[in-house]
Amino acid sequence: MRTHLSGVTGATRVIAQRAAWRSRWLEPSALALITIVLYDCLDRRYDQAPMLAPLLAVPPALAGIGASTVRRPVVYGAVSLLATIAIALKPTEYAPWLPGATMFTVGVITVIATAGTAVSIRQERRIAAMKSVAEAAQRAVLRPPPPRIGPLGFDVVYLAAAAEAKVGGDLYEAVATVDHGIRVIMGDVRGKGLGAVELAADVLGMFRELAHDAGSLAELATRLDTGLSRDLGRHEEFVTALLAEIDPESGHTTIFNCGHPAPLLIQGGGADAALVTLKEVPVPAPPLGLLALGDRSAAQACFTLEPGDQLLLYTDGVTEARDARRAFYPLPDRVAALSAKTTLPVQAASAASRAARMLASAAPDGTARPCLLDLIRADLLKHVGSPLDDDAALLLVNAPESWPAARASAIPARSGAAS
Repeated sequence: MRTHLSGVTGATRVIAQRAAWRSRWLEPSALALITIVLYDCLDRRYDQAPMLAPLLAVPPALAGIGASTVRRPVVYGAVSLLATIAIALKPTEYAPWLPGATMFTVGVITVIATAGTAVSIRQERRIAAMKSVAEAAQRAVLRPPPPRIGPLGFDVVYLAAAAEAKVGGDLYEAVATVDHGIRVIMGDVRGKGLGAVELAADVLGMFRELAHDAGSLAELATRLDTGLSRDLGRHEEFVTALLAEIDPESGHTTIFNCGHPAPLLIQGGGADAALVTLKEVPVPAPPLGLLALGDRSAAQACFTLEPGDQLLLYTDGVTEARDARRAFYPLPDRVAALSAKTTLPVQAASAASRAARMLASAAPDGTARPCLLDLIRADLLKHVGSPLDDDAALLLVNAPESWPAARASAIPARSGAAS
């Protein structure tokens, strides 16, 4: 699973890299300013005052912007101070006090910029440490499903939001049951921070237990909602969720939607654009935690995953990602177009990892063709052009080349023909 999670050291490194990017404009600007001031003041006549000298207080004032260490404002202040001393050594008939006042101003500005930078660095490291704790908690809760469960293949991509954004509550899980096939959940907590991670952990814990016992997806949703309702005093958020149940013998699939974005059924791909269908239910049920407030009788839909089909589940962090013109990411259209650049539908029975699937579907020139989720991830980041404002999760379910029930029915037919 692809993530953007890091510890305290990694977060500090990101701060330093971001600060370096912010300061690229500062160094040439400060150098140009100091050069211009020195040239103007040292080239003046005796009867001309060094009126541009006070501008030397600007570089140390700007040096603290985005600085990752206090060294930068100190260095800028020292260079400006040396330039001020060089100007003061040339006598002038007017304003003899100006060089001295400029040196005092440069010194004061340097001290203030250094102190402000130290405070800013301390606060950013504290925020990074707090975010890394939340990310570690989320990482412990949000473990990726196995690459293969029964005949189905699973692939996951999780994109954390920008460093300044709070960690979100996206959740997903796939469980193989004895009596109900393979059950899957994709959910999104309507909240941020450690509270959202805590609620996501509660939902996943309940799902892992109830998936084996609930007779239907409607019952599973009701029992998840009941579990959340018991903790209404502790949790003030709700959870949108998409529940799916897939028969590992025939591919018969049932979905139950609790206010979550509808999944995408992807048929074909590999050479031409795939047929992408939005699998919507007649009327989605309210989110978990609010399920009792609305009708859930039409929140279910059934269809069959044909051999080679793919089912894409995702959170609204994908479809609500905006570009510079505030346009949403058109996921269905992009999936249909990107499918032509990817591997043929992933066969879980012959692959156990993303690398194996890529090598197994090499292009004619011998190069491995990327998987669909890799292309969606890159395309999404290109569309946004910057780190995401919200966490985004995608879970791809891959049907096998043939279902066990079809293979079992084909064996007697071949045996009868041989006899």
